[in-house]
Amino acid sequence: MRKSVFSDKPWAGYALLAAVGVLVAILLFEVAIRFTPYAEPHTVTYDSVLGWQLIPNASGWHRSEHWQWFTVNSGGMRDVNISVKKPPNTFRIAVLGDSFTEADVVPMHDAFFWVMQRRLRACPALSGKRVQVLNFGVRDYGTAQELLMLRERTWRYSPDFVVLAIYTGNDIRNNSVALEVNKCRPFWVQHGDAFEPGGPFIDSPWFRFRCFVRFESRYSQTADMAGNAVITLKNIVRSYTKKKSKPIPGSQIGPGFGYDPLYVEPTKPVWQRAWRVTDWEITQVARDVARHNVPFLAVTLSNPVQVYPDAKRRRALAELMGVPDLFYPDRHITKLGSREGFPVLNLAPPMAQYADAHHAYLHGFPPDLLGRGHWNATGHHVAGRLIAERICQMLSEKANGVTPTAASALASQGAAPAASASDSSAPPAH
Repeated sequence: MRKSVFSDKPWAGYALLAAVGVLVAILLFEVAIRFTPYAEPHTVTYDSVLGWQLIPNASGWHRSEHWQWFTVNSGGMRDVNISVKKPPNTFRIAVLGDSFTEADVVPMHDAFFWVMQRRLRACPALSGKRVQVLNFGVRDYGTAQELLMLRERTWRYSPDFVVLAIYTGNDIRNNSVALEVNKCRPFWVQHGDAFEPGGPFIDSPWFRFRCFVRFESRYSQTADMAGNAVITLKNIVRSYTKKKSKPIPGSQIGPGFGYDPLYVEPTKPVWQRAWRVTDWEITQVARDVARHNVPFLAVTLSNPVQVYPDAKRRRALAELMGVPDLFYPDRHITKLGSREGFPVLNLAPPMAQYADAHHAYLHGFPPDLLGRGHWNATGHHVAGRLIAERICQMLSEKANGVTPTAASALASQGAAPAASASDSSAPPAH
């Protein structure tokens, strides 16, 4: 009679039983965790062109800053379902951006793109038209991905106006191969006077495969929690190390404050290169929009320290860095717009005025994150009003012959007036 391999090697049977036991335990844990509030929402997936994208029809709880339920539409946008074909008598505005535009930390009807839509219904230049503001924002995107999003997906929705929402707080870093940590994204790299696609995501098939595995492993709650545990452990170690090291200059001024080269004229080559590629990418977005004969507006969003509701603390940080204020990145992009012929709206100065006048936190959530992180509902309402006012002004000027083409549109002249945060009109259906 033939003997089983396990009769000669009993340890093999024990090992097999142990392996099966571990697999069953993991499977049971995987099933159980999906029915608890601790399950990680899987709303982002790998994309071979953009690096990653929102998953169509996904939903889940945002928990890192503020508990908020959010949904993704069938087109992979944080929005209600929208037909690709534009309905008759409809004016569409496409908004490109990152997590500030995706806005998964606030209810959808509080997000600035919905506030824009409500406000623009009263714009005389759009009288008699149905207004749709389409949200193409995706978390962690840089300008390179937003440029590709415009070319690859946005135009199929036939927008009549394009807004590029620029979050200078991390977009300049996101656009630099040297400064950006998450390299699972396409970059543009300067070679002489030309800019070409580059970086490990473009140059290395093996690196792209690793990015694919990184995103697709998130389908497993067990793998996701294990990854989060590793990140948490690293943060604990990093926090312990920071306690032993010298604090960041300026951190004593207030929460989220500290010296940041973003607010200073760049002198280091790595930051000069980051700004050059950012300038080029923003200009390419503007030119691509102009080629479609559609109006364009570049909007610089606010960073938390720029609109912190304490002018003395903001001045203290500026003095520490030897600059007149914290608006260098906004002025830089405004000058770019003047040079290249596209309009720029800087939100930070008027939003800082609003924060001071109302002593209002426009970023963050209580109890521990006020003044830091993403816009809260008040920040979104103020921003949405300011952007809607500028768009209405541009469309009215165009109707009156002031701005004949998108390419020759005037650059922003001064700051827009501070807006009220109250906007009680009911959210419309797209």
